[in-house]
Amino acid sequence: MSSECASDTEGTPSLDRVFRIEFEVDWPPGHAVAWLVDGPEPVLVDAGAPGEAATETLTDALDAHGYGLADIEHLVVTHPHSDHVGQVPTLLEAGARLYAPGPALKQLRRDPDDLEAAVRRTAREAGLGDDRVDRAVEQAVDSLERDWRLLPPDEVDVAFDFGEPFDAGGHIFTPLYTPGHQKTHASFLAELGGTALFPGDALIEPFRAAAIHAGIDRGAYRAIDAFYDAMDRFEAVEADRAFPGHGPAFDDIGGAVDSTRESLDSLVEDTAEALRAVGPTSPVEVSDERAGPAEHPATLLDTFGSLGSLEAADRAECRLVDGVRQYELIE
Repeated sequence: MSSECASDTEGTPSLDRVFRIEFEVDWPPGHAVAWLVDGPEPVLVDAGAPGEAATETLTDALDAHGYGLADIEHLVVTHPHSDHVGQVPTLLEAGARLYAPGPALKQLRRDPDDLEAAVRRTAREAGLGDDRVDRAVEQAVDSLERDWRLLPPDEVDVAFDFGEPFDAGGHIFTPLYTPGHQKTHASFLAELGGTALFPGDALIEPFRAAAIHAGIDRGAYRAIDAFYDAMDRFEAVEADRAFPGHGPAFDDIGGAVDSTRESLDSLVEDTAEALRAVGPTSPVEVSDERAGPAEHPATLLDTFGSLGSLEAADRAECRLVDGVRQYELIE
């Protein structure tokens, strides 16, 4: 580590010494963010995208702050999506100590045959045709294998549980369970000369991340209510600044919670209107009515979660007809 960087940060944590590292990705919003917590034992929260270009981005950004890859002593992960764990292998090779949610590691150790069976059933019940079912299964298994390579469970040094604080680089991180975007998603509170919130993709000021949650798998219809649960947890904490996985850092955490709730409310109401227009019908047909044929699974998953929320609120009912879910609005 450069002596210049060490001399002005020794023992003085500050929210102003949390630095943004932005990686390009090929899907909206076109970037992902990792956060460098400057200090005697540098901490990186999330690890950006995979690939050589992202490794170069990380190396150049660390160099701009007086560090090399080997200077990152602690790497803390919010959730196992490729744009947030892409450089984990690079940093492990350089000697970083790795912290990740224990439930995420259990998910990564899942039997691919169990995943395939669950995705195939969920996709068929949603009304996807055979070709789309096969693609959904292939994508899910490929994602599991990719995420295992990027976040190898056996190389995690600290597998933390939600609500149990841990020390990384002399800072106490408290992990919060904030699902909805991802089923095992962790956000963190940390005292850094002020209370920092690292919400990953669970809370972003300019927009709401998709309710991917479990993917096309068991739990798909819980996604929106899980996202609401995450907002309840954010409302219960006090923090001075948030450092999210996309978009800029922001101070108005309550405002971001409110706008996320408004987005979820609007999505559920749009889904109810689509169901009113075409129901009783399958989740795929409701999604097509709401947003047009899905170019990305996230559109379908937003719809699945909204239908589940409507059903849980007794605003819709569901029955299986020839193995396909049929939803109907309760007026």
